[in-house]
Parts: sequence; C-alpha cells; structure tokens
Amino acid sequence: MSQIKEAEKQYGLRQDAMEFPMMLVLSIIYPCNFGCPSCPYTDGNSEIRTFYRERDGDLFPVELWNKIAAEAGPYGAWMRCTGGGEPMLHPHMVDMIEFAKRQGCRVWMNTNGSMMGPHPKHRRKLERLIEAGIDLIEFSMDAADAETYAKVRPPRGGPPRDPKGWFENHVGNIRAALELRKQHVKPTRVVVSIIRQELIEGKLDEAVQFYLKEVGVDEVITRKFLTWDDNTTISHNKALDHHLYADLPTERKQPCVWPFERLNVDTLGRVALCGQDVSFRTADKFPNLFEHTVQEVWRGEMFDWYRKMHLEGRGAEAWPCRNCSAWLAGVRDWEHGWLKVLKTSGEHLREVMAKDLGVEVEIYNPKG
Repeated sequence: MSQIKEAEKQYGLRQDAMEFPMMLVLSIIYPCNFGCPSCPYTDGNSEIRTFYRERDGDLFPVELWNKIAAEAGPYGAWMRCTGGGEPMLHPHMVDMIEFAKRQGCRVWMNTNGSMMGPHPKHRRKLERLIEAGIDLIEFSMDAADAETYAKVRPPRGGPPRDPKGWFENHVGNIRAALELRKQHVKPTRVVVSIIRQELIEGKLDEAVQFYLKEVGVDEVITRKFLTWDDNTTISHNKALDHHLYADLPTERKQPCVWPFERLNVDTLGRVALCGQDVSFRTADKFPNLFEHTVQEVWRGEMFDWYRKMHLEGRGAEAWPCRNCSAWLAGVRDWEHGWLKVLKTSGEHLREVMAKDLGVEVEIYNPKG
C-alpha cells in the first residue's frame, strides 16, 4: 500500500464526512457584550470586528443560514453557532435554530450565557432553544469564582460593578438550562468550557469540579490557549501551559484534522480553510456560499488539494498551515475533543434523565 493510501486509511475523510462536512462552524455575529482578554476579536486584540462592521457583516444573514441548514439537514450535520461575538445577541438566533432543527440539523451553540436570563424575556429564549431540541449548549465560563470570572469574562468596556452578581447570574443561567431540559424532557447536552490561561493558574481543577459536581453539567471542556498566530496581537505568554508553544517544530507529518471534518463560514458567506484562520484570509481560495452549495465547496478542488498535501506529510509546505502554531504544537490533532465531548456528555445526560425522571431519552452519539 502506498504512503498516501496508508495515510488515508489512518486519517482521511471519515465516513460521515465523505460528501458533506460533519460540522459547519458559523460566525453568527461579530459584536459582543463581553470583552474577554483571550478572545481574538476583543478590541485591541485584532481589527476583525472593524472589517466586518465596515462591510455590513455584523450579523449572519437569515437567508444564508436557512440555505445552509436546508442542505445540512439531510446529512444530520452539526451547525455550530459561534464567531466573533455572542450568538444570542443575533435578533433571529432562536428562530434560526428552530428552523435548522426542523431540517434535521444538529446544533451546538457556544455562548457566554448572558442573554439566557435571568430576565424573563431572555429566559424564554433559553426555553425555546430547549423546546426546539438544541443538541448542545456550551457555556464559556473560564472560571468558577467571582473574582477570577470578572477578569477573564468581563463586560465589554471594563470590569463589572458587581463581580459577585455578574458571576452568579451567569451560573444561574446554566442551572436554568439544566432544569428546563428536565421540565421538557429534552436531550440537550449542557457543558462548560474553560480556557487554559494564566489568569486561572492554581484554580483550574477546582473550577472543573465546581461545574461538574456543584452545578451538574454534563462535561467540562478545558481548551488549550490559542493566539491565532498573526491574526491577532495575543501573546503566547498568557497560556497556562507555558511549554505548549516552546520550540515549535518547523514541520509536522500528522495531518491537521480540520480540513477533514469542519467547514468555517463567516457572515459574508465566505469559507475559510480552518478555524485558525479567524480573519478568513483564505476565503479567496474558495467559492462563496451565497452562489454555491456547501457540498460543492467541501469536495471542491481546493479543499481536496489541502487534504492531499496533509496526507502526503507536506502540510507544512502549504500556506497558512506552515505558520500554524496550533497544528505544529499538536493542538489540532486526531485525538481532538468534540467527538469525545459528545460521547462523555451524552452518557452523563442519559444517566441524569434516568435517575431524576425515570425516562430514557434518545441521545445521538457519533461513530467516530
């Protein structure tokens, strides 16, 4: 068997990604109500938000979302709501997710949780998401005490006036999501994510246990600290894992997993090679999704070329892969987290629903 065939067997497109990406990572919105220091979009870290504002690209267009959802639904693909800002600030976010679920899509939302309560109007939006059967809500928390949370997750414009209330309101929204899924008997995974940054040094393990044991979420994701390379001015020195970016190799033979599973789309319908390219500088290499289908782009000549380069062990020859600190540091590898998160959180959810309600809920678990 040739080297390329061996690589395709070991890596390559998973069965679920042969025709269509397993996950569509969608930049739902660029404005945000938080000013997190580790975020690549925060004022001072990059000019990305200015770029989209100047092009009327603050919000993901509803018509583009519906077009993608209609195509993704028959594949059961994931639509991941994330991007440069808080998705729940999008005025049509709940309607869009309800539409996607009716098409058969799976939906994963990354959120700071601030727009899910405690105000009744916001709490009702959270309830509608649960009622619609959203598959996973990831609350980006990054800390489990009010003092640290106020530093890593401050409101845009400065520190909160009441750090304790700021923290407790958002933890309360997580608890509300857990309670609402029980009330409606819905298989929505509720997870928390924490970025491994210097500001939580000495507090990470305690934070993980707080959310798992005291709050009762299904999983806690600890994410490696990313600088997004020359897309931002963020320094490696802020990483909790100080060794992570030290002495990076100049090449890496193992393929990067991103071009084999996920497709990134911005508010202008542009496609990027991967999630590391938060500025979408590779967008001119791919067709725009306003004029083309997801499948045409996914199995198009350019994506297949990048996959071939990585499978041949030549990924470091391709731009921007050759400068990607995340790939060279081993952050983007084949033992990555999202499939594991689905498995672990799904098992916990099944146990909780059986124990607390005496019901068995149908929970999707991936094959991969």
